[in-house]
Amino acid sequence: MAMDFRQSPDYDSGRHDFLTTIRHALGHSAQGAPPAPDARPEIREKILRQVPAGDSRRVERWIQQAGANGLTVIRTNADGSYAAIAKLLSGHSVKSIMLNVADLPEDTLAAHLQAGGYQVHLWTDPDCENLVFQCDAGITDCRYGLADTGALLVWSDPGFGRSTTLTIPLHIVLLPAARIVADMIDALPHVLRDTGGRMPSNAVIINGPSKTADIEMNLITGVHGPKYLYAVVID
Repeated sequence: MAMDFRQSPDYDSGRHDFLTTIRHALGHSAQGAPPAPDARPEIREKILRQVPAGDSRRVERWIQQAGANGLTVIRTNADGSYAAIAKLLSGHSVKSIMLNVADLPEDTLAAHLQAGGYQVHLWTDPDCENLVFQCDAGITDCRYGLADTGALLVWSDPGFGRSTTLTIPLHIVLLPAARIVADMIDALPHVLRDTGGRMPSNAVIINGPSKTADIEMNLITGVHGPKYLYAVVID
């Protein structure tokens, strides 16, 4: 019969000595970790944050950083958003579109796209989880933009499926400028507010079109997600 080495006295002694060494190295007592501090440590803005909270230029910063990440960005107002979408779609052979917007006028946008000759599917349609793999493009909104990295923050819930941001070759994101925050420090309180205090089961930070490289560092775009990623920033 095999013996569990963890039952050996030498194991317990060695484990104790090992953990004691680590505690001393960390400045802890042998009895355990030090008591919790009376207050949260001060956030040193200049060290932790590249973009100050409430920075008036955070939208311009996001656009600059997103462009460096490989996004094509068009900035416009609400009236010009349909023309911007049409311009981005015109550069590709697109017939069918999956529309997945939680907080923007979905019906109006769908009507504009149908008038342009596109076949439009809504994420709320039956069998949408299968139809999404047959679409040429996906148009979604976005929870927040992170100005420090030019990233997009999305999360899934019953009204917003993750497949539209992960599986379609061409992804167009509609991002209201008011939703661009400095960084995750500013975004997290919004996330908790929007989700009723519970973190979503799936949250994704998108920094650009999907990329991977082999051992010889040959960069391939679009391997495990959209090859083309566009953003329409709406003032």
